[in-house]
Amino acid sequence: MKGTKNFIIQLDKAYNETFKTEGGLELYGNVDFTTERQSNRIAKVMGVPHLYKTDIKDGYEVLIDASPIYRQIYEGSKQWYQNVVNEKENLFYLSKDMIICYRENDKSEWVGFLDNCLVKPIMEEEKEIKTSLVLPETVTSKKFTGKISMTYANRDLKELGVENGQTLHMNPLGGVKYWFEGIEYWWVRTKDIFAIQLA
Repeated sequence: MKGTKNFIIQLDKAYNETFKTEGGLELYGNVDFTTERQSNRIAKVMGVPHLYKTDIKDGYEVLIDASPIYRQIYEGSKQWYQNVVNEKENLFYLSKDMIICYRENDKSEWVGFLDNCLVKPIMEEEKEIKTSLVLPETVTSKKFTGKISMTYANRDLKELGVENGQTLHMNPLGGVKYWFEGIEYWWVRTKDIFAIQLA
């Protein structure tokens, strides 16, 4: 199957019954309220765009922006999926901007697609909180000041010398929260990354 300018992807299922916490606890959820945590983010590429050159090939796995499979409730009725190609086979179409990372198979490492990448924010202690409450220990607040740990860099960043695991500085306004395998990452673009942290 080939798309014209879109990728054709297949999901095992649109939503998982459970989701994991960062501590590894598996919880059942209601997809109407925990959509971001339960939406399936890993898809298989069934067709690459005919009108677009890409490193991604049929059979590759991709991490997707799951918003096309979100279902809104309007006047008591659930809206059907926006990007469905074949409901029975769980086939959807996605534009190239909705693919965040890709890999050849589950033995390969994820690579950011185009100018997308996944990072972990580094929260820094800001100051001691003053309170009249009696607390067992000193309480501090944590703030994002722009430091991140690169998780899955894209090719352009790798060519600039960025490696997965490195500390970098990015736009302090942050990125888009992206839940994957129970861990909160941020989805950011190359333009929002400013510099590599020197040792």
